[in-house]
Amino acid sequence: MTSKLPPSLAEATLRFEHAARDIIDTFESRRPERSSQITPAQLAEAIEQFLALIARIDQEEGETGPISSEDVTQVGDYGISLLTDLAAWSVQLNLPVPRQDLEIVTLGSADWIMRHEGQIRTLEPAVNALANFANRAHDPATLEPLILFMGRVAQASARLIKEDLEKNNPGRPWRVLHLNRGIVATRTNNPVLMEKVFEDLVRYLPEDAPAFFAEGMQQMEALNYPQPVRQVMGRYFDLWTRPRMH
Repeated sequence: MTSKLPPSLAEATLRFEHAARDIIDTFESRRPERSSQITPAQLAEAIEQFLALIARIDQEEGETGPISSEDVTQVGDYGISLLTDLAAWSVQLNLPVPRQDLEIVTLGSADWIMRHEGQIRTLEPAVNALANFANRAHDPATLEPLILFMGRVAQASARLIKEDLEKNNPGRPWRVLHLNRGIVATRTNNPVLMEKVFEDLVRYLPEDAPAFFAEGMQQMEALNYPQPVRQVMGRYFDLWTRPRMH
């Protein structure tokens, strides 16, 4: 089942309940006698409290209520860290459906942070969830909300992430987010949207732009994209890969 973006907290809570039940049951059936690790049940209890807290804040303060952005950032980061730990159990126990459910919960939590004007400090879980969401999205109608959500995540990323100091790490979430957003924009076949996303990409990842647009031009031929889409890709390709006169 593909969720809508952003997922509501009600959907996120439902997804969490299903995922937690499957992970806990599977863990208990294989449980080692002694383990120093925090168990899925312990994590699930903490996540349940986190989801109840953010739902109560929405109820009392409104969905975009005036809360300290530092408090929002800390609470949201705590919740996403817990979800990441529980998702690691779903991988360890080979439970792909609960892992997918937890990704939707992560995106719901990121949306809560963004609605209340906090910062996303732990970017990788959201970026991975968005990448997997994009891989499952085959209906063009789901791609435009996805691009919008990815843009909001980029905007809400913590200042240190935006400074992009880890340029020697090609797997850094900030880079992956913008490259994936460029790929999704191309898949929409919407030239106006492509231009907007490509402008963000060249602003934030100028060193990656030439290779991105070169690969994009190859895809234009291989997948027979419509002419207006080819024109946008071709223009950026020329701008970023052709030698310039001095």
